[in-house]
Amino acid sequence: MLISENMTSGLPHRDRTEGEFVLAVDSGGTKTLCTLARMGAEKQWTILGTGRASGGNPRVIGVEASVRAITESVKLAQAEAGLDSFPCHRALFAVAGTLYEPIRNDLCRHLTELELAEECIVVPDLIPLVAASGYAGSIGLIAGTGSVAIGRDSLGRYAISGGWGPLLGDDGSGFAIGRAALRATLRALESGATTIGLVEQVCEALRACTSHDLKSVIAGTDDLRELVASLAPIVLSESNETDPLCVAIITRAAADLGEMVQSLHSRLQIPCEEMCIVLSGGILQAQSLLTIQLSRELLARGIRANIERIDDPVLPILNMLAQPELPRTFEVLR
Repeated sequence: MLISENMTSGLPHRDRTEGEFVLAVDSGGTKTLCTLARMGAEKQWTILGTGRASGGNPRVIGVEASVRAITESVKLAQAEAGLDSFPCHRALFAVAGTLYEPIRNDLCRHLTELELAEECIVVPDLIPLVAASGYAGSIGLIAGTGSVAIGRDSLGRYAISGGWGPLLGDDGSGFAIGRAALRATLRALESGATTIGLVEQVCEALRACTSHDLKSVIAGTDDLRELVASLAPIVLSESNETDPLCVAIITRAAADLGEMVQSLHSRLQIPCEEMCIVLSGGILQAQSLLTIQLSRELLARGIRANIERIDDPVLPILNMLAQPELPRTFEVLR
């Protein structure tokens, strides 16, 4: 499948002698982040302003609501920079839910009509993670509430593993870890086991004392996925790194994430010495037990590659904007 989209507004071209002004926007399911920056001659950027708004996945909330979230984040970044209603040279929007070309084209058309920049480009949110890594091949692994991995080979072809959602997948994610903790807690309560360690902490977090209480909380929540995922930090906390139950859950999560990476590594045939693995997402914190276990899991699977962590999801988008030419097409293997 080929992914491509870019449009040019009717704005007059701005002078670039003081650098190129760019918008880098990352719009996911829960939040939209915008950075307004000035790109210098050496492709180094100066951040002028940032903005944050609600999630902008058009497949979840619709294209018009997505445009509103993105526009709000841009206006906040412009206001912080003291550049209200300032049209930039280029804008790169990395938006969740835009693998489907008609949705992506519709979103790009709406954003172009708002004249936020001379040139507006929309790409799926996974693409920047590996598009500008500087390596011949890259695999990006995102593990937050959900989980998904994307790979790019030396020919510029992409492949995706995971991203199936909580019903069928999200293996190794915050949701999966929270679900495992919740299941272990329910088992312990129903068997009459002593409520210590993880079980006690889960009960405290959900203000429950019995299995009936827990099931009532689950049945009464409006957003079950977020509720379950909110338990993951308990499992991943440093205080629980020696708790056998937490270690078992983390080890399982690392194995599931490692399997996603191995799937892409095998499919794209990327030599390890030419490959970088980029980690992103809220539960893959630097030097956490999960990240350490994941590194061990990859070594056990024969994958020895450079591993980098991205804390700011906008950074890969800025890296893409720093490239001499932005890729216009993306071949995603099915």
